[in-house]
Amino acid sequence: MVGTDDGMMKIFNITIAFRSLAAHRRKTWAIVLSISVGICALVLVGGYYEYTFWGLKESLIRSQYGHLQIYPDGYRQDRDADPFLHKIENHAALISLLEQDREIRVAAPRSKAIALVNENPVEIWGVDPERELELFTFFTSKRGSGLTSGDTGVCQMSPLLADTLGVKLNDTVTLTGVRKDSQLNAINVKIQSIMGSYAEEFDRMVLVVPSSTFLDLFGTDMIHEIAVLYRNDRDLYTQRHELQKYLIEQGWKTDIAIWYEQAIYYSQVVEYYKGFYRIVLTVVAIIVFFVTATTMSLSLFERTREFGTCLTMGTRKQTIIAQILNEALLTGMIGLIIGAIVSFSIAVIINTAGGIEMPAAPGMSGSIQVFIRFSIQAAAFSFVTAFVIPVMAIMVPARQIMSRTIVELLNG
Repeated sequence: MVGTDDGMMKIFNITIAFRSLAAHRRKTWAIVLSISVGICALVLVGGYYEYTFWGLKESLIRSQYGHLQIYPDGYRQDRDADPFLHKIENHAALISLLEQDREIRVAAPRSKAIALVNENPVEIWGVDPERELELFTFFTSKRGSGLTSGDTGVCQMSPLLADTLGVKLNDTVTLTGVRKDSQLNAINVKIQSIMGSYAEEFDRMVLVVPSSTFLDLFGTDMIHEIAVLYRNDRDLYTQRHELQKYLIEQGWKTDIAIWYEQAIYYSQVVEYYKGFYRIVLTVVAIIVFFVTATTMSLSLFERTREFGTCLTMGTRKQTIIAQILNEALLTGMIGLIIGAIVSFSIAVIINTAGGIEMPAAPGMSGSIQVFIRFSIQAAAFSFVTAFVIPVMAIMVPARQIMSRTIVELLNG
């Protein structure tokens, strides 16, 4: 029975709080409006940044790195001095072993070396086109036909590199490189595909050829890197550790990197945008706090006679303060619900309309379409805005009012 009485009392207090807010609906709606607008700003801006971070991450993973990169031990330290000093031994068996893992979507082998393209230095990637196509799914534009394993004497480059070289689709360029045996070699290749990624540095420096063309130019088809794309990337540290341990057991001595350890640009952009997000968060919190504090203070000071009357009837000050807190929490909950509904509706409209076109961020090669993506961080900040800020806003005025005597309260 005691539990039932407590439950009924809580329902009674919430009902009283709701009726009190309804009796002062103008100020109530002003507070609800400020909280709702703050929630909308947090959800939409947070969703924008969440999509930006997710899109940048996926564009780098699915155009350059994969989730993990497997190198021969010592390659990353020596590749600038001699790219042919290290190679992945028995790479075909290693790829077959990797792709037996159901968690791995594809393992793409790559050969890498520096060459001149029409006298401009670039990095040549010799790839397995079919595997590379499965990995390279984030691109800004695509012209021509994709590379295949049976192609010879062809290449793929970005629009940015094509503009730098002054060439176009189906033109022929000359690749000049130093073979593994230190002999200078040159071959002509046709531009069969022009495909752009989101990373300017990658687009400016990398030219992709089938592994057979790489062999023709450099006299070797040694594999320097295997890019591993997982179906799920929730815990790449654990996946790397387990893979490294497994490969050692199988006899491969390798160096495994996680994509973001090499994508310095990604970390810089994330920190750059997080600074703006912190500013937005601070501004929203300050606005909601002062609007809520001002409006609730006016509302409470107008109700001093009501509080004085309650005290003369035997109501304790703690009960009145609890009632004020209930009103603040109820107002925050209403603002949160309205803000969530409105922001969700706006997000659906934006996403259905094809997103918002934004100019290229620093280091990106072209403009992007930005959508609104659910952000756990924005949701957490929304709860804080809805429930913590209103409570903080009423603490000072509630304390000032309750410090008065009953006579002072009745006199207004």
